[in-house]
Amino acid sequence: MSTGISIIKLFGSILLLLNIFFISPDNTALAKKSAAAHPYIVVIDPGHGGEDTGAVAHVGKKSVYEKELSLGIAVRLGKVLSDPRYSAPLGRPIKVIFTREKDKAVSLEERSRIAHDSKADLFVSVHLNSNSSRQAGGVETYFLNNTDEKSSDKLAEIENKTSKRHNKKASEDLILKSVEVDAAVEASRSAANFIHKSLLEEFGREQLHFKSRGVKQALLYVLLDAEVPAVLCEPLFISNPDELQFLQSGENRQKIAEGFAIGILRFLATR
Repeated sequence: MSTGISIIKLFGSILLLLNIFFISPDNTALAKKSAAAHPYIVVIDPGHGGEDTGAVAHVGKKSVYEKELSLGIAVRLGKVLSDPRYSAPLGRPIKVIFTREKDKAVSLEERSRIAHDSKADLFVSVHLNSNSSRQAGGVETYFLNNTDEKSSDKLAEIENKTSKRHNKKASEDLILKSVEVDAAVEASRSAANFIHKSLLEEFGREQLHFKSRGVKQALLYVLLDAEVPAVLCEPLFISNPDELQFLQSGENRQKIAEGFAIGILRFLATR
């Protein structure tokens, strides 16, 4: 993306956010207050990394990996949220913490530990979707909810598939831990709805019409162990040729990042 396009996109998004919060762009006093205030903490988690490539797509002889696209979106999102001009309407700055900033493996336990130890206001895991059907597509967002009656079975299944901990005691610990995160469920639901809606709105502003696959609740380990408001979003399918072509553009990954950012800012404004 050229510098000129980046500047236009940046200030266009800033004006949009100012409209959202009904604040004048000349309000420098608020920006100064924001700089001195205790920051919101947002942990951004680019899915996969290292040997864990995530979903893989093929364009000719080239392989495209989910881990690379998720990192590209996450880094752009971090830059937007870290810009004080975006956080000024909130009256507090935003501190961004990444679970990874390069192509390296990070365990699910480590990702959620980072969110827990930082006492994050929000943990956002960025992934891309995949399906055996090349026609499947759209935006899908998840938040943690362990309230269904089959929680124990699902937690055990998640633990066995995704965690390095493989014993009965660990499964019991996970069930107990799921009770601890109940307080974050409603905040997670709210954040998921804000982010999902904002992504679709961002696509709509660009005259792009990607399907909404809805906001869903799930017992995802990376969300469970964080014990903070947590969302996992899959904006588009790497397995869908049209959506993959869209995702391969840096300018389009910027659009997705800005959709994420607006949703996160809307959520933080309610905290």
